[in-house]
Amino acid sequence: MKQTDGNLQILCTLSDFEMFHSIKLEQLVEIIKFVSRLELDAGEILMEEGMVSDCFYLVESGDVEVYFSVPGQKNFLEACRVKTGSPVGEMALLEDDVHSARVMAKEASSVIKIESAPFLKYCNKHPEIGFIVMRNLAKLLCSRLRYTDQFLRHVASN
Repeated sequence: MKQTDGNLQILCTLSDFEMFHSIKLEQLVEIIKFVSRLELDAGEILMEEGMVSDCFYLVESGDVEVYFSVPGQKNFLEACRVKTGSPVGEMALLEDDVHSARVMAKEASSVIKIESAPFLKYCNKHPEIGFIVMRNLAKLLCSRLRYTDQFLRHVASN
């Protein structure tokens, strides 16, 4: 994992992501203090199931996939591919718990790393921005939950 610079470019990228939709670039300027870009090689693990984390990530480019373990089995099962612009590990932002899945780059990928504690402090300092970010994150989590519900219904019906 290699950390790279490009603060202005990172801010422009953030403003394009759904999580930051409706927030102007100049409103995100302070966020650069706790944001960085990581370059991942193919096969590199970004986060491991059961790992404690103090950050979350936004997929900037590449192919990043989520895997989960199944009790009694050695291999991890593929859960989903994380699309560009989507967060991964975002539950670390909302709760103090371990990661529930393994996240791995299937090909060379770039992610934006955001440190959770200073990000939450920023959201508290700017509640209008914090509300927008949390609303956008809630929409994404609802979408993922709906997908999981549909998947479980499909599995149960077979």
